[in-house]
Amino acid sequence: MRETRKTRRALTRLTIALLAATGLALSGPGTAQATTTVDIPAPTADGVSATVKFYGTVVPKPYNPDPTAAFGDRKCLNTYHDYDPTPGCGGFKLGVTLHNVRNQPGYIAGLSSTDQSFKAYADTARTFGCLRPDGTFDHSTSFVVRTEQQELIHNYYYPQANWVLYELRANPTQDTGPLFYMNFPAVTVDCPTGMTPAQYGLKVSNVKVTIADDNVFGHSTWSTPGPFYG
Repeated sequence: MRETRKTRRALTRLTIALLAATGLALSGPGTAQATTTVDIPAPTADGVSATVKFYGTVVPKPYNPDPTAAFGDRKCLNTYHDYDPTPGCGGFKLGVTLHNVRNQPGYIAGLSSTDQSFKAYADTARTFGCLRPDGTFDHSTSFVVRTEQQELIHNYYYPQANWVLYELRANPTQDTGPLFYMNFPAVTVDCPTGMTPAQYGLKVSNVKVTIADDNVFGHSTWSTPGPFYG
């Protein structure tokens, strides 16, 4: 029995080590990250709080975008009812779930929003460079493309304030909120002969979701510094 326990402890330690190593490999630079959520408190007492979900990152390796393509692996253009980052240009998704909306006086009174839609903004930093023939990243070739408070793209009609209210009333036990995404513009990456352009990583920070509504949501901003990585 004692030997069995020792064996089990050894196997447990081995399993933990393997899982830790796998986690490190999956979370390394330039790899797609798991879904990350952040809870943001209400801007005012008894107000509306939010949960922000960062997910669906696309970080192209190799990086060979076609700014005119709407299909295929180099796709950079979204087609009709296509609300995802593209395989050619890359990007991410942002989902927002709002809480305590049903307790707001304007909601109880059955009012509509005076603002057409929620808006979302974020700072983004994309690192590019070149892969050596063996597939490793040459840091001497790297450069970063930064954008401050870039407005995210609406995911269909989901950021419309009155659609959010409709969904809350139609599903009284389920919270909901606006959805956004970002599909980046193409970047030129010049590499020496024998090396391949690649996006090494993505950093998203200072995320803000805003609305200016006089009836239900208030003039509110939900913000989180992040950062989120892809």
